[in-house]
Amino acid sequence: MEDIEKKFPDKLEDVPVKFFKLISGESIIAYVHDEDNLDTIAIEEPMKMVMEDNLFGDEQQLVFSPYLPFSESKLHHMAVNNIMFETDVHLDIKAYYMKILLDQVEGIERDKLETSMAIRGNSSIH
Repeated sequence: MEDIEKKFPDKLEDVPVKFFKLISGESIIAYVHDEDNLDTIAIEEPMKMVMEDNLFGDEQQLVFSPYLPFSESKLHHMAVNNIMFETDVHLDIKAYYMKILLDQVEGIERDKLETSMAIRGNSSIH
């Protein structure tokens, strides 16, 4: 697994999240890393974006799903010739994307704690 050095911005506006429309027709959103390579773009946590009808069919909702759900690597290099265009995303969409990622991290940490407690027999030290 590649080591990823991040310098987190102070403001959501400065978080490098981009929207990509791929030549395959798929739409993805991802955290983008600065690189000097002109043939690829380094992305992390790519999510596929799809507009789906709700249960009643009267409205649509934006649905994010992991684009590479079984990948062990955190950093991916996407060939620029597979991209139709890229653009910045609206702040509300960026906030939603970041919330999904943070909720995933929180869930992983909670699972680790629960597993650790189960291994110790759910005992506590007083």
